[in-house]
Amino acid sequence: MNRLIITAVLLIAATAFSFEAATVTRVVDGDTIKVEINGKEETIRLCGVDTPESVHPSKPVEDGALEASEFTKQLTGKRIIITYDSNSPDFFKRILGYIWIEADNGEIICWNIELIRQGHSELYTKYKFDGIEWFRGAVE
Repeated sequence: MNRLIITAVLLIAATAFSFEAATVTRVVDGDTIKVEINGKEETIRLCGVDTPESVHPSKPVEDGALEASEFTKQLTGKRIIITYDSNSPDFFKRILGYIWIEADNGEIICWNIELIRQGHSELYTKYKFDGIEWFRGAVE
């Protein structure tokens, strides 16, 4: 079994099997999405990443922001699995989570990690999150 899949299973287990299937309805920016869960729209803030700002009310669009948003827009309309961070919700009442999706090759990937691997974010450790050690190993 692939190391990523094993790690995903362990991360899900570490969050006490707290996960849900959802459909991505809209991408707010590179690290924030809107999803439909059981007929209700929720805002998900991806843990461990911080893409450049593109929609902040008091900041200009930052370099790389539009590219990060376009990258995450690939999720629009797709079914995903969300695993929740124990620190959820955040100060802004957004759900903190990890997004899992099946890649074209059938592999299950963590979108949060993919944002880092594709250069749209650095590993963001300003705030603690459950998967921090796993993220460090996955992006090195």
